[in-house]
Amino acid sequence: MRKVLAFVAAVLALPSLTRAGEVELTGFAGYTFPFYTQTFAYDPGPVTIPIPGVSVVQRGSFQLSSSGGPAFGGSLAFFPADSLGFELRFDRADISVKTETAAYDINVTLPAPLDPVMATLDFTKGEAELDAATPLSLNLKLRSGGRTRFYVSGGASRVGNLNFSLKQSVALGLVAVNLVTSNLEIATIEMRTKPRGTGGSSWGGNLGLGLQFPLGEHGGIVLEGHGFYFSKQTYDWEAVITTPLPPLQAQLLQRLQLDPVEVKPWWVQATIGISYRF
Repeated sequence: MRKVLAFVAAVLALPSLTRAGEVELTGFAGYTFPFYTQTFAYDPGPVTIPIPGVSVVQRGSFQLSSSGGPAFGGSLAFFPADSLGFELRFDRADISVKTETAAYDINVTLPAPLDPVMATLDFTKGEAELDAATPLSLNLKLRSGGRTRFYVSGGASRVGNLNFSLKQSVALGLVAVNLVTSNLEIATIEMRTKPRGTGGSSWGGNLGLGLQFPLGEHGGIVLEGHGFYFSKQTYDWEAVITTPLPPLQAQLLQRLQLDPVEVKPWWVQATIGISYRF
């Protein structure tokens, strides 16, 4: 909300800016193309089976990936010179995160003449929610002359905490082996993320290229590609425990190690918009 109010306050300053130089107001909409993927591979460690010649190898993995969404926003640029201006812009970019390839594999080697026992446990996809990124940017804007203009815009940006949450079921490991039926019992648990630290705003940068085609005397159609980069935001895992775990599962949980989630708010967006010069 503070970002929106800052942008509105800048728009209200239009009358005083127009007396000093050209002012350009632009609105745009398009689509985002984010750059984020992360793979989690985990191994619960060795399993001791009190039977000679029996060994157990087990490992799990899942992956997070991002997908794009709608983007829109607006900018206010003041040009004290024809080719040089200062731009205040507000963007809203939707980015989705989802889980893929969540599976757990176990291979139990038995003494001869018994055949090995293998099992794969597939999990449903996790539930992930990520707030839209809403950066506020202050840029330097350079543009060419003529009616059709090429421009470059870039500068500093600030974005708030993204409020990312994720729930994902994982396997704790093997808890029982039935050599008669060749059945394996695998314990599972649900994990969720929590932000590391207090969160807060993050500074970054942005850079964009665009073309502006004339539309009447004061208007224009704007085609733009713009990229944003911010420092990663880290989230740790914690187990969702609704009832006390059996002793063996509690021991396996203590050995479970998952790398933290590192959300990297980097994306490129392609937009089309309309501008008006005063």
